[in-house]
Amino acid sequence: MALSLGASASGSIQFDLAGVDQYGTGLNPIGSFESADPGAQIDSISLIDGVLETFSNTNTPNFADEAILAVQLADADGDSILYYFFPFPNQSAFGQFGPVNLTVDLLDAGYYIPEDGVVNAFAASVWDDGSGDPAGTWLGGVLAINLVPAPGVLAIFAGAAFTGRRRRRPRN
Repeated sequence: MALSLGASASGSIQFDLAGVDQYGTGLNPIGSFESADPGAQIDSISLIDGVLETFSNTNTPNFADEAILAVQLADADGDSILYYFFPFPNQSAFGQFGPVNLTVDLLDAGYYIPEDGVVNAFAASVWDDGSGDPAGTWLGGVLAINLVPAPGVLAIFAGAAFTGRRRRRPRN
């Protein structure tokens, strides 16, 4: 399992993908992070410098467009949901792919950090080649869950911007 890199405090929760295997037999845990911001709204999910290598274990290759990354979140009612996305759409080939950088905007989707504050991340392949071996391995990258800034943080940023723009008079 990869380590969680980041703290939240209305910033982002980051998971290191280096060395994470993905299988076609189910979700492989990337990591788990206990946020100090339970109930915080999710702004977006980003993949930063993601590099994936897929394998041909049974002479039938695992394609990059079969790879998924998933995060366990909560909806507005507090019910658990598994949000997933395909980081390499339209890559019907095997080998090494990336680095790729992408951001999925989730602000209007209404997803939140679960009430217990625990965020789990997973990797998988949607195709099982039957070998039992990994379909691919993430060689690098960061999966980031970006939070909507808390109102207090926004006030601090606004105050800093106001202070920084103050006109200064020269002294004679």
